[in-house]
Amino acid sequence: MTGLRLAATMLAVTIAGCGGGSPIRPGGGTGTGGANGSGGSGGGIGGGVTNTPPVVKAIVGTENRAEVGRPFTLIATVEDAETALDKLTYTWSAPTGTFSGTGATVQWTPGADLQTPADVTVTLTVTESYASGSSQLQNTATGTASVHLNNSPKELADLSLRFLGDFADSKVSPDRCVSEFTPNCSGKKDEFSDISGNRHDFQILSSTLRATAVDEPTASGKRTVHTFCAFTSRVITTEPQTCSKADCPFNSVQSVQGDCFTTNVYEQGRWWLCESHFNGTRALTGFDRGFFGIRPSDHP
Repeated sequence: MTGLRLAATMLAVTIAGCGGGSPIRPGGGTGTGGANGSGGSGGGIGGGVTNTPPVVKAIVGTENRAEVGRPFTLIATVEDAETALDKLTYTWSAPTGTFSGTGATVQWTPGADLQTPADVTVTLTVTESYASGSSQLQNTATGTASVHLNNSPKELADLSLRFLGDFADSKVSPDRCVSEFTPNCSGKKDEFSDISGNRHDFQILSSTLRATAVDEPTASGKRTVHTFCAFTSRVITTEPQTCSKADCPFNSVQSVQGDCFTTNVYEQGRWWLCESHFNGTRALTGFDRGFFGIRPSDHP
């Protein structure tokens, strides 16, 4: 019989930043008649016709990654030698989310119940029903694809809170504090220097941290995360490195609070810190500037 084929040709998009790669990785099919599957041809009964199973050739997405709560389009390339492709039954499944649409092209909306970043396996089962003599028979084929999934607002808020939580513990080393800063931003070097000065001059006695907002991405793809932050600290040296003796007298205890905000970039399938900044709820004092390592170029 004449072969029928649905071809879906998609361009793979590489993740921007440090590496990455195509997040859609097709897997081999299984089941009777699956792509690379164990099943053979459907056999005739009592002299009935022979029917070859369908094959799931590929599953691709229209974007380079999926986001929780946002529809993500999946397109399957399926072949069958005897049955028209619109007469096949397509069943889509994934460990999270819902599907809308029918056939070889659907929209998958992932749920928020998985920890991200994650590679999620999406499965398509194709069923062919056909008559052989007086019998109704079926062939099935299964194909899979791995889709990279992010929940960016949560990942970004958690990233900022982890960084500020480490900063708030004076026993945590500067190296650990900047461990989730990408080396591709100059902010990592600056932040390491700022925290080193903070550790020399101050002991942080208490802190309050609360995620408040995640801005929409900029044209460059960066996103800004805002966190309410409040710190109470004691000056532990008579020779402060970050502020004057007058602004930071030895053994004095002072408090600062405001918006600790970070800029972040997406690389290698996840979000990374790029820079850290502070906007106080009052005019910044010498103590504030010393505590956060704020330079004149950072704030007028």
